[in-house]
Amino acid sequence: MHVLALTALVAASFLPSGGAEVRSATMTIAGRPVTYVIAPLERVRIRVALGQDRPGRTETLGHIASRYRAIAAINGGYFEAYTSGAIKNLIETTIVDGSLVFKGDVGDTLYFDRYNRAAIEHVPLRIEGALDGSYAYPNNWYAYWFNRQPGPNADTITIFTPQWGERTGLNGFQVQVDDGIVTAISTASLAIPINGYVIYFKGETTVAGHFRIGRRVQYRIVRTDGDAVSDFFDAWQAVSGGPRLLTDGKITIDPHGEHFHDPKVWGNDARSMIGTSEDGRSLILAVSRGTLADCARIMQRLGAYQAMNLDSNASSGLWFRGSYLREPGRPLNNALLILAPTEAL
Repeated sequence: MHVLALTALVAASFLPSGGAEVRSATMTIAGRPVTYVIAPLERVRIRVALGQDRPGRTETLGHIASRYRAIAAINGGYFEAYTSGAIKNLIETTIVDGSLVFKGDVGDTLYFDRYNRAAIEHVPLRIEGALDGSYAYPNNWYAYWFNRQPGPNADTITIFTPQWGERTGLNGFQVQVDDGIVTAISTASLAIPINGYVIYFKGETTVAGHFRIGRRVQYRIVRTDGDAVSDFFDAWQAVSGGPRLLTDGKITIDPHGEHFHDPKVWGNDARSMIGTSEDGRSLILAVSRGTLADCARIMQRLGAYQAMNLDSNASSGLWFRGSYLREPGRPLNNALLILAPTEAL
């Protein structure tokens, strides 16, 4: 029998059968102690949550999980954990309740539609803007980021959405867009409309000069790899990480190919992992310690068919029914939660 098929047969015993509840366990796999949670996706709801419900803010995993009355929770994707300020920016693509909160450029994204159908995919994105209905020069514009505190030196164009807060809290040229119309231009902090956003410019004066009060403004998110058809655009919740551990049951680890450069990403460290079963009906959350290859083998044994690494080291944490199975060593920027259906909204 093929080794991969044998692995699938062994792993099948860990996966919940029809009607099973969310459950956790600790065991040794490939010589590594592993604590995991397995959830039947047809019996739960998935939510991605932000620290203090704002991009760039942090909060303990236990507080996030308790606030949403989560059955289980695991830390999410990478963020700027070592910056000294109160804002610690997201690094990777994040979607909450159908809204793209942040657009990242590295790794893979695990996303869920409204029916909990899940996929893991590398989704390179670009933000394109239009004025008065035209995406052609000289009415085209662009942005680099959503909801990202600008650095002290680099030029940027950033869209701040209502998820950021009531105001941008920034000084510098910015354009308020309410219901698709430019309603204010200022160099001081602007209110972020509930039905709109604020475009913040640092440098990029040529692009900024095209905006005037009363002009119609819109933007779109496009894939940069030319793949126009993707279920990603139906995503309701999404958390990103990487590198990818498993693709269709096979180990596929390529940190450099996914544009990771920090050796901490592939070292022998505390790790969080997430994956889905071959039939797409079970979600697997796991924490352990080891290399990426160790973790890929662990996820195979647990029955994952698609799997990826999440933020790890001091961020690695797992929560289950009111208690830590592993407590992170720092407050977190984002987390993935498993909720009872009645707690989903």
